[in-house]
Amino acid sequence: MWSIPRWAILLLGAALLVFGFAVHMGWLRDPSLAKADYVGNIDVSAADAKLYRAVPFEWRVTSNAGSFSGNDTAWIRIDPSGERTVVCGWLRLDKGGNSIRATRWLSEARLIAGDLKLTALFIAPADKAPGDGLNAGCLRLDEPMPLKADAPLRLEGSAVRE
Repeated sequence: MWSIPRWAILLLGAALLVFGFAVHMGWLRDPSLAKADYVGNIDVSAADAKLYRAVPFEWRVTSNAGSFSGNDTAWIRIDPSGERTVVCGWLRLDKGGNSIRATRWLSEARLIAGDLKLTALFIAPADKAPGDGLNAGCLRLDEPMPLKADAPLRLEGSAVRE
């Protein structure tokens, strides 16, 4: 029987500590994503809802029960009026299980806004109508980046596990 040298165990432990520190500091993030923070959600009135744009997307989810796909629409608004640009959005939960699957897909999808790529995790599922308690999730860009309110929007991503 062979044994692992003590120095190899120490080296493995040190490597795991360095890896954990790198994850904690955010050094292992997807470099193509713009740096942004989730800042919470806001109430969307019926008047404010007119400022949101429909962004249709196709989602794909796999599970032990099989593979599911469908179409849905997220509602997204870019607000560049403040010191830093804020992007808010919601997904209407009106298709039962398919809306839940679309939400799962959005949790790992990317929002292409102009030349920027953002995580779509901020898009909040909503079961209410605008003005009736609907809340949109919001993301604030970390750095002042040029992003116009009418920038083209597109959601992309690959199939995700349910």
